[in-house]
Amino acid sequence: MKTVRFFLYIFLSITAVAANANTLSIEQTPSYVLTNDVQGVDGLNNPRDIALSKDKKWVFVASADDNSLSVFKVNSDLSLSHRQTIKSSDRIKLEGALSVVSDDSGQNVYVLSYYHSALLHFSYSEKTGLALQHTLSDNLPFAQVFKQPETIKPEQDTVGLFGGYELAINHNTNQLFIAATVSHGVSVFNLNQDGKPILSQRIHTNKDTALSGAVSVTTNHSGQFLAVAGMKGKAVSIYKRNEAGKFHFYQTLKHPFDMPISVAFANNGHYLIAVDAINNDIVLAQKNHEQAFEVLKVVSKDEHDIEGLNKVTLSRNQSAILTFSEQSHRIDEFQINEASLIHSRSLSPSGLQSATALEFINSTHAVSTWAKSDAIAVFKL
Repeated sequence: MKTVRFFLYIFLSITAVAANANTLSIEQTPSYVLTNDVQGVDGLNNPRDIALSKDKKWVFVASADDNSLSVFKVNSDLSLSHRQTIKSSDRIKLEGALSVVSDDSGQNVYVLSYYHSALLHFSYSEKTGLALQHTLSDNLPFAQVFKQPETIKPEQDTVGLFGGYELAINHNTNQLFIAATVSHGVSVFNLNQDGKPILSQRIHTNKDTALSGAVSVTTNHSGQFLAVAGMKGKAVSIYKRNEAGKFHFYQTLKHPFDMPISVAFANNGHYLIAVDAINNDIVLAQKNHEQAFEVLKVVSKDEHDIEGLNKVTLSRNQSAILTFSEQSHRIDEFQINEASLIHSRSLSPSGLQSATALEFINSTHAVSTWAKSDAIAVFKL
């Protein structure tokens, strides 16, 4: 579905520029690349996100233009083999698949589809592959959700998945979190012993207008703090879990965002990082003595020379962050050093464009998706 790619590039109003010539680059040539429609490979048309099984033997890829979930095996030599692709159908709601996570057992995979406004739960085993177990969706027509959202009645939005954009999982609390742009909020799901997601809490703009256009959600490792970026609300809101296990409003981060697009905690909630898709700011906040998050450092585009920031995640050692660019075609690492962010290295491979996700296979190799190149690649770091 090419409209997904159009949405992600045009809607964010991003313009490409060249990368900084002084950037310290790590391995420029991937050790292995698979490209969509080459030698039978499928499910890589505009790949948006990846997840790894706990044993690091399987890679799950969500493709927005193939409207699919695919499985790739990580071979002993760290090459990849395409094993399975499940595409959208009347029964399987994968139109505009944007986000994917795997649970701690490695036997359950969850996918969020933007255009179907659905959360899909698949079981996975090496013998049988992916098998759909559950689908959560209010099944409203596409035209109503995206062209006439003002006509949606509260009773029609029961699970908060309209325009679902990002899916996060906390293995410590065994919960899923979904940021939805049209439902304007975050939905929290508990996972039962069979991996079935059960709605636990809705957090939406009725109580916090900063959540308008919620596009990214994250929790700290313990699951005590939750942060969400409101794309239209131009704000990052923070919530804290109470004794009853529910999240309540904690604070709004004080920074003049234009379009916050992604958030991540570091050091178990001691730091919060947010990136802006319009002004390309990288914002570092720290919990102060009053236990409130205070902005300590803003790294601007003039400093990092990255255009089109679309995502931020933690690095493997948890002491650094990774930022992703769909227009400068880079993955950059910044070390968190007390009250600052220090750029340490950049991955900018020739021939691969629009970085969207990366997961670490082991201490020396990582696998990443490149949306405009319709590719998945393994790098030696």
